Amino acid sequence: MRIYLRKKTDMPNSYEYSFGSVRAREKYLFSHGDIEAMLSLGSVKALRDFLRDKGYGEGDTVDEIIRSSREQTRAYLSSIVPDMTVFDVFVYPNDAHNIKSVIKGLLSNSDYRGLFMSPCTVDPKVIETAVKENNYSLLPEGFSAVSEKAYTTLAHTTDARKADAFIDTACMKMQLEKAKETKIGFLIEYVKTEIFYRNVKVALRACMTSSPKEYYEDALFDGIEEFDKQKVISASLDSLDSLREYLSKIRAFGCDRAMEKFDVSPAEFEKYTENLLIKLARDNCKKCGSGPEAALGFYIARLSEEKAIHIIAVGIGEGADNNLTRERLREIYG
Repeated sequence: MRIYLRKKTDMPNSYEYSFGSVRAREKYLFSHGDIEAMLSLGSVKALRDFLRDKGYGEGDTVDEIIRSSREQTRAYLSSIVPDMTVFDVFVYPNDAHNIKSVIKGLLSNSDYRGLFMSPCTVDPKVIETAVKENNYSLLPEGFSAVSEKAYTTLAHTTDARKADAFIDTACMKMQLEKAKETKIGFLIEYVKTEIFYRNVKVALRACMTSSPKEYYEDALFDGIEEFDKQKVISASLDSLDSLREYLSKIRAFGCDRAMEKFDVSPAEFEKYTENLLIKLARDNCKKCGSGPEAALGFYIARLSEEKAIHIIAVGIGEGADNNLTRERLREIYG
């Protein structure tokens, strides 16, 4: 399953080339047989050995193998696509996480470097410098002002949730703007769907914890037309039943069906919404005949494989029954 880079040639990267290259490599993505094989393993060490033998990545632990695979995937895609920034929509959340980690770490005088996530569009060292020197202009425009606002809020109020909300909503705005900038229809729809459900999850959690109106105003992103922020806030402040009833009437992005899953359990809701995204990718990327969608689908597939490995590793570590772990798994792209 190891991903090899193509040999350097004089041929420029193009979506025409990447389409054929990705199609040839899709056969190495996880199959249902691979998932079942991993579920049958009796230890995390056996899982590590399985992944190494399959050529998924390199490392002495499952986490190291996942990181290695992620780096290989990025290197491979950068060798075949003309513009890697189309993947930024998937990377901005890592930047947001890293900014929050630096701000909290510096204010609490605790170690944070081990918390950094990759890949990222902003070097964590740049984030450190920006926060330490109070020079937020070093950060991308979408993150600069809100990062300063988050730092000030946390320093003066110790309200970490409020500080996080500023950065998270800025991240969603950047994701949507970048998706629209690419003019790739599938990517725009994918990002809108993801952001829609991030908003829904924020609203549901806030409602269940009796959060004040001010928090909703800060934490909900008002950029998806199918998500009426003020109506959601009004329903949330009334009661959880009112919020569930309101969301159940929204047919966009399959929200009505998603709320049926929420009534079963929050875990079923989470699984359903993530499966919606992988299905959206399968329907648009595996069936396309040309363009950037094939490479985007491949990237999403690899992200979904990381989640599957993590869920299986946790299940093995907990000694969970295979059927329980299988129920936790999301659909796969391959």
